[in-house]
Amino acid sequence: MRGVFGSVVFRQFLASPYGPGILLAATGLITWIGLSIWSGFAGPEDGFRLHGAWDAPAYFYLGVPIMALAVAAAAFLRPERAWRWALWLVGGHQLGVLAVGVGMQSGMSLLLLTIIFAVLLAVGFAIPAMLGAMAARALAERAY
Repeated sequence: MRGVFGSVVFRQFLASPYGPGILLAATGLITWIGLSIWSGFAGPEDGFRLHGAWDAPAYFYLGVPIMALAVAAAAFLRPERAWRWALWLVGGHQLGVLAVGVGMQSGMSLLLLTIIFAVLLAVGFAIPAMLGAMAARALAERAY
């Protein structure tokens, strides 16, 4: 019996034009929401209080590297137009930022900061995307 990642359905999903992008968006969304919840429990207050994920040190030590590796892996598997993988990831990530912001009762007051943060993240995650695409092309050239 094969696991989920070895299944035919999962391989077809990854081969579809939007499959890797949807997985990257889910990665960004889950990373932000998960670490926001984590930081809510780790805060100085007694009990739980929802915070942004960047309030937890784990966001920079765990979340950002996981997202960068996910973008690099997607670009390695699908190197054409690799910049788009960073946009997919940041799109899901920013949905999480807005969802947690509404949960923190900040409403849309952080919208400008969210847009600036999204642009910076997209530029930052384009670097591992390009590196993954370059590695895929270099490996493909060696194969011939």
